[in-house]
Amino acid sequence: MATARVIRIATGATVAGLVLLGLAAGASAQAAGERVHSVRRLGGTTRFTAPVRTVDQLAKAYARPRTQGDVTTVLGQAGLASLEAEVKKAIADGAVREVTVAPGTTMAWMALRRRTRPALLRPARWDGARPFAAFEFVIDDRKETYTFVIPQDCGNLTLVSREPSREQARLDAEAAAARRAEETRLADNARKAEEARLAEEARKAEEARRAEEARLAEVARLAEVARVEAERVAEVARQAEEARLAEERELSIRPFVAAFGGKQRRQYDENDPANLGTAFLPGFCDPLFGGKVGIEKTLKNNWVFAPAVGFAYNTDEASRSSLFVDAEINKRFGNRAYIGTGLGLWDITHSDFITPTALLHFGLPLWKGDDQRTLFFVAEGRALLRRASDIDSNYQFWGGLRYLFR
Repeated sequence: MATARVIRIATGATVAGLVLLGLAAGASAQAAGERVHSVRRLGGTTRFTAPVRTVDQLAKAYARPRTQGDVTTVLGQAGLASLEAEVKKAIADGAVREVTVAPGTTMAWMALRRRTRPALLRPARWDGARPFAAFEFVIDDRKETYTFVIPQDCGNLTLVSREPSREQARLDAEAAAARRAEETRLADNARKAEEARLAEEARKAEEARRAEEARLAEVARLAEVARVEAERVAEVARQAEEARLAEERELSIRPFVAAFGGKQRRQYDENDPANLGTAFLPGFCDPLFGGKVGIEKTLKNNWVFAPAVGFAYNTDEASRSSLFVDAEINKRFGNRAYIGTGLGLWDITHSDFITPTALLHFGLPLWKGDDQRTLFFVAEGRALLRRASDIDSNYQFWGGLRYLFR
């Protein structure tokens, strides 16, 4: 089974890291007796490409057939022909990042042209006066990790370092961690199983305790609900009674106005000399239109006292028009209808003809408002008591409408 290779941008490496890796490679080369090639400038006749400043320029420069062949050649010279496809793909895909390489950094090798042919300087050390800008990419084939840079000034492919595979080290560390985790998991499972058994026993005991507590709490809750409901009902009843009493107080005195049409029959001449009611005295029948205003005072048990003052206009003889007063006592029923009686004075502006009256009347509701306002059809009859012996010639009656305000 072929070993997978990893191509990535070196996100963890820093310029300081590159310097350290380069110094380490240089020290290794020097320890092995190799001469380190000092590089002080980039470009010129030894360059692979014209200067490349962007990732797109790099990809285009390395896509040229000559550069592609040079890459193949130098990788073969370096013994890394197996990395050719990954190197070319990383550059073509733009899987690189921009870095700077500090002076004193030693590299495993740097490719260049000698007499127009590709060759390698190995090892090489950057001894320029300033850091140079480059594109970096990393390839990991699970055996080794290869860190490449391409200087922007010359495009020369350069291997900075090769080291044991970081990816394999990561996978090995993950596998070891997984084994340890599995061992820990099994131990934890055994511990948890015992803890679960003990916890289940404790849970059942706790459930029994809580169930008993819940039962007692429910009993207490129901008792509290019953108490609160009783208090609520009592409060509602109290408020309703207060509202009723308040309404009674508000409605205990209410104004009314009434309009009537009817007639009167009355004797206006001298008294019956024998007081027998047999003397011939003429009686006058007069059409009347009138009205009255008053107030109702509510008493107990739906009895109402209603004083009023009114005026009856005589359409035949205006001089016989009458100002009158009534003192009503009425019994009111559940549908607001009423029947009543009362006493009064009729024609109080004419001292010669003033007479006490006895009133009998009733009212039927025609319209009822929600706020107790009511329009009644009413009928009233009066006995004019000054000539009570001739009551059949001394009476008054009429009908009409009566409006009771709130």
